[in-house]
Amino acid sequence: MNNQCIQICLVTILLVCLSGSNAEQVEGISTQQVDSSFQDVNESEVFVVTVDSTNLRFTPDSITVTEKDSVRFFWSDEILPHNAVERNGLFDSGETARNVDYTYTFEVGENGTYEYICEPHEAVGMIGTIVVEPLPENQEEAEVLPDDKDEMIEPQSSAINSVISLGLVSIAIGLSGFLTLASIRSSSALE
Repeated sequence: MNNQCIQICLVTILLVCLSGSNAEQVEGISTQQVDSSFQDVNESEVFVVTVDSTNLRFTPDSITVTEKDSVRFFWSDEILPHNAVERNGLFDSGETARNVDYTYTFEVGENGTYEYICEPHEAVGMIGTIVVEPLPENQEEAEVLPDDKDEMIEPQSSAINSVISLGLVSIAIGLSGFLTLASIRSSSALE
């Protein structure tokens, strides 16, 4: 009975050691994913354009964005159907509809001024303008580089933790085997 308790304790230590080294690896991945998410958010923005049904206008009717930014045309349950079509065909939200959720992202090189219309209501002035400014030069070819400090420390500490875990696992397995042999010998001695 006493040997079984010790074996259970050793197996528990073994599992804790193994899960500890994996948790650090997962933690490192999660941190990298969160860091890259913040970088993506900082690089671009989404601007929303809706419809003012009372006056048959886009709201806002004029916006200024930067390359890599997105414009989302969004309206729902409108009495009249609408769409948003750039005059030269750069973007088109599709057929007129009472519910629209369409997003266009301006790529690098698409800077300029764009006029878009609601096709059935252009004659009454449902026209909008988007001014796309070029990306600042320092962001055009910016490359996301990992933090040197983190890159140097994490693999080393991860390797050390793996070696320690492996050593503890080996000790636990060795002790477990020894206790099993001792248990078998004591059982056969009692018979």
